[in-house]
Amino acid sequence: MKTAKIVFIGTIISFCSFAQEWRCSLYPASWTPPITKDFYDDAFLQDYSYAGYQRGEVVMPDPTGKVFDVTKSPYNADKTGNNDATAAIQKAIDDAQTNSGGIVYLPTGTYKVNPGSSNTCLRISKSNIYLKGDGIGKTFILNTSYAMNNKRIITVSGSGSWLTTPSTKALLTADVMNPINVIPVDNTNLFKPGDMVIIRNEIGDPWITEHKEPEWLGYGSNLEGIIFCRYVTSVDATKKTITIDVPVRYALKTRDAASVFKQNGMIREVGLIDFSIGNVQHPATSGFGEEDYKIIGTAANDCHGSFAILFQTTADSWIKNVATYKPTTNTTGTHVLSNGIMAQYCKNITFDNCSISNAQYGGGGGNGYAYRVSSNEVLISNSASNFVRHGFVYSSMWCSGNVIHKCQDLNSGKQCGNTGSMNTSGMDSDHHQHFSQSNLIDNSYCENSAFVAYYRPFGSNPKHNLTSTHSAFWNIASAGTRGYCVWTQQSRYGYAIGSSGSSANLRSYATSSGSATKTNPVDIVEGQGQGLTLVPQSLYDDQLKKRLAQMILMLQPGSEDASINEKLTFSPNPFHNTLHLSANTDYSFYDISGTLVETGNCTGNCEIGGGLKAGIYVLEIQNGYLKKRNKVVKQ
Repeated sequence: MKTAKIVFIGTIISFCSFAQEWRCSLYPASWTPPITKDFYDDAFLQDYSYAGYQRGEVVMPDPTGKVFDVTKSPYNADKTGNNDATAAIQKAIDDAQTNSGGIVYLPTGTYKVNPGSSNTCLRISKSNIYLKGDGIGKTFILNTSYAMNNKRIITVSGSGSWLTTPSTKALLTADVMNPINVIPVDNTNLFKPGDMVIIRNEIGDPWITEHKEPEWLGYGSNLEGIIFCRYVTSVDATKKTITIDVPVRYALKTRDAASVFKQNGMIREVGLIDFSIGNVQHPATSGFGEEDYKIIGTAANDCHGSFAILFQTTADSWIKNVATYKPTTNTTGTHVLSNGIMAQYCKNITFDNCSISNAQYGGGGGNGYAYRVSSNEVLISNSASNFVRHGFVYSSMWCSGNVIHKCQDLNSGKQCGNTGSMNTSGMDSDHHQHFSQSNLIDNSYCENSAFVAYYRPFGSNPKHNLTSTHSAFWNIASAGTRGYCVWTQQSRYGYAIGSSGSSANLRSYATSSGSATKTNPVDIVEGQGQGLTLVPQSLYDDQLKKRLAQMILMLQPGSEDASINEKLTFSPNPFHNTLHLSANTDYSFYDISGTLVETGNCTGNCEIGGGLKAGIYVLEIQNGYLKKRNKVVKQ
């Protein structure tokens, strides 16, 4: 994984410290989450800090549990690369799942896998499973099949559907036009704290007309709707509202049958860690053209729609220290046949320190993407793409709140093909299609590529067209020959703030005749060429720091009952709490799912919470008729 250029840019900052620092007009030092701003009418920067594992509130844990070493009995997987190890590794995964979790361990070596007649080589379908190697360049997973049409090497997938609204649901009772987390519903009896829910609308012709996109008229059902996957944190039966863990990312109207329903079946706490992954190249000497994926028997058709890793219907999970590699038999430089990593119908996933390179096929129909996100609050950090059609891709109406943070996109618009170097028709890291909302590309670098969110009149009906709204590009560094590093042309408002390098142009105008009438007003651009002096350098880091600081609990004397005088003091390292309470007061800690994890009775000064793991909790304090609940974080 290449990191030298980002390090170099960081070095430049120290030499430019004499230059005048500046702040974005939408992000003053006094910024607070803009809960009163209107998605339709106002320009504003949201709080993008909820992305990633456990909303960034908890550090990704080290894998724990029973270790299932795939090279030992009863699995005996071959780590020499001579014999297929698919069944042995899958058996270890299955046993870990039967055990309710564990570490499936692949020691240093090469493990051949093959999907056969299945759509995936390896599958994880339960929570608390960790597939772990000894590190990038030490543990290698090698797929030996090139007949991979719509197949994957590794699939992590729960069950349930974001796209099917059940009959048991609650309807919104008022329009939600602001980035808030309190939702008015007609039936609170359906929900309790800890429930995972889907909040979605339907797309009809009134919505389409309102968004000035006549080419989508009649195709609303194909667009599926805006979808937010959330946890319920509290229910107020009196006010008929539910509170959710993350604010909504775009407007929801009662006109569009906006509703809330439970989401069951998603899995959690799955980690893919410390290995390299690759695919044998397709041996064909032709058939890698833009439209060849449609023709059965061509190399493009064999590669079409394949992924190295697919995460689906999964929450609070991660991929860390994983990279593609070139198998020794590959003569074209190929690492993967088509796509790298995809997160689809997921919530709060982190991809950290990953590298995806050298797709053999990057033709039409969704091929040659390093990272593709169609999910909520995914964080891709410290990761790289190189020599693919599209590096980082946001796609679909259920794609919102995602963050690309301190990443590199190098040499997009490329495929290996059969020669080792071919151009593709598409390029750049893009907001690809169908109105994704409120995503962030932050403190990242592009070379011979760019980060874009412009109008794309491409594809079959409904065409891609309006690709995003309220997404932000923050402090993008650049080099190479593209001539720009950001191109933004979004519905309502978009934001390009700060750039640097040799391709520092920030574009904010139409890509095709007439499309400006659909995307006006022109997106907000500030600080072209001034990224090195932008404060803060990372919007995500700054917002996360602000939010976590606000979450640290300091309970003050309760005005409701003078006999309760409560104050919780924190000392993060080591963790230490002192709860000052009047006599005979009960306290309870609940985790995010609503499960009771510690309870007790306090008289005077009490030490509490010492046995809790790092995480987010609700602390409930009760004395007589008065009960108070506050969110707390253990670091």
